[in-house]
Amino acid sequence: RCWGNMLNVLCASSLPNLPRMNAPCRFWMLAISLCWSQVWGQTEQGVAPSIAWDVTADPRNAAIGGLDAAPLSGDGWTVAVNPTALDSTVERQLYTSYLDYFAGIRGGAVTLPLKHRGRLSTHAGVRFMNYGRFEETTAAGDLVGRFSGGDYAVQGGATWSLDSLWTVGITGYTGLRNLEKFNAGVLGMDVGIVRRSPDGLRAIGLLVSNLGFQTDFSGIMPDGRLPHNVQIGWTQSFPEAPFTFHVRFQRLETWELAPEGTYDDALDPLTGELIPNSTWVWGDQLFRHMCAGVTVNLGPQLRGHVGYNHQRQKTMSAAGRTGLSGMALGIQGTFKTMRFSLARSVYHLAGGSTHLGLVLQLPKSPTNRAPVAA
Repeated sequence: RCWGNMLNVLCASSLPNLPRMNAPCRFWMLAISLCWSQVWGQTEQGVAPSIAWDVTADPRNAAIGGLDAAPLSGDGWTVAVNPTALDSTVERQLYTSYLDYFAGIRGGAVTLPLKHRGRLSTHAGVRFMNYGRFEETTAAGDLVGRFSGGDYAVQGGATWSLDSLWTVGITGYTGLRNLEKFNAGVLGMDVGIVRRSPDGLRAIGLLVSNLGFQTDFSGIMPDGRLPHNVQIGWTQSFPEAPFTFHVRFQRLETWELAPEGTYDDALDPLTGELIPNSTWVWGDQLFRHMCAGVTVNLGPQLRGHVGYNHQRQKTMSAAGRTGLSGMALGIQGTFKTMRFSLARSVYHLAGGSTHLGLVLQLPKSPTNRAPVAA
């Protein structure tokens, strides 16, 4: 009933399209509601999250707080993590992303738009994260060799433009999680829906990422559902202002994101007196769900990004020190015929991570410069 009421409000916000939009909107909202009912309340998971699916390699998404759940326009890099970012304005080129995460951990993504046929657009690609090489030792500590590990997936999906305002998309993926000789298979999907305003200045989106499961092939890897992520995004631009705001609420399938004991009172080690915890619990929990970013228009083919992820900042604090954890900066533009994107994100106190994105021209593809995504 709650989803139905929200749907009626959303559809009623575009009265000229109401007769045409009611049926498609309700169909897709019903599908997403079914997905929600399958994942709601799953706070305990036996399958560990993967950086390959939880941390985007794309610089732009990393620089605005982690992910664009409500893309205001088509963007080939964002398609790897949100299928609703694909439309007929995305040129058929290779959109590559590379992430130098930390201590030899490196990942990336490649997306290729396939066809634009009417209201339907399709794409394919890969995502991966390599965790480097490790030393294998005996119980006595003697080195006997080295081994590696990583998560790898191939994916493909489709996006439908229901009309000039509504877009829905789905991306399915399958892959392998490997550590030395132990392997597990994964099968999952990302489902999204976005509504853009008639003036093109606002977008509201819903994205459910990592709906799927993992199957053990080796006898010791965990089986179960993948840790999912229910997200709502809002993007707002302005006609006479050179900036765009991005707001995303993540992990909406659960309220409590803080580790156990975060809000407990403490004891003075000398006097034994109780030290009350002054944290505003409700407010802290709310802001742990919230990520925000700003895109600044620096020129016809140049954009700057800055973002903040509160959950990341609070989780990665140590002994009261937070540093710059949760902050991100990025830039995106075109140099001659080369489109590039670069970002620096701080995921932990040990240092920052570098994101690099390039668009590779395919043979016989047009070289016209596409507008940079807001």
